Amino acid sequence: TQLVYPGTNGLPYGWIWDPILPDLIYFANWVESSTIASVSYYKTTTQFVNDVLAGYGKNDGYDFSNLRVTGASLGGGLAIITGAQTQAFAVAISGLGATLSRETFDPPIELEKLNSHTFNFIPERDYIARIGGRASFFQNAECIAPKNDLFACHSMWRSVCEIAYRCGSSDSRPVICRCVDQFGYPPPLAVNGTTRSFEDACQEANNTWYEMFPPN
Repeated sequence: TQLVYPGTNGLPYGWIWDPILPDLIYFANWVESSTIASVSYYKTTTQFVNDVLAGYGKNDGYDFSNLRVTGASLGGGLAIITGAQTQAFAVAISGLGATLSRETFDPPIELEKLNSHTFNFIPERDYIARIGGRASFFQNAECIAPKNDLFACHSMWRSVCEIAYRCGSSDSRPVICRCVDQFGYPPPLAVNGTTRSFEDACQEANNTWYEMFPPN
């Protein structure tokens, strides 16, 4: 059974509903069967992170106490939930929000934990990343995809290219070829002493990739 709620901005005096939206969503999820609840992905990721933070691997000399959780799209939503539940800092790209549904999880999520332990990178016109509400830490970003492509901005690789383009390149952070080839970002400018073009460098990289991982 599903209950669908329209956005509050489309309702007269929609802001009145904001304080009780988490309760309404909790009631809608109350009818969820125990079978569906038992296979919720976030329970697996949260248990795994809790095990790691509790000392998994220490006997073998590993230390995972400084742990970060990340993901994109649905994976970003899982990272946000798991980060808030375990207090491991989470970074998501186009992740589904959890502020409105925070009372439906097991255990429920405190809003303060979402506000202090999660970060979401949200491109403009990424409608999926706007589902579920936003916590305090997020970054709105531009998207140069064609405006007639409804879901083009909901792309992990496009977001990575946007970050790379805005932050710039360096010896340790080269420009990704697909940012130019597939997503329309300008090629990098050659620095002094460069003897090959960006196109040649990408072709060499592609050839090396295919040699390492030949297509079936």
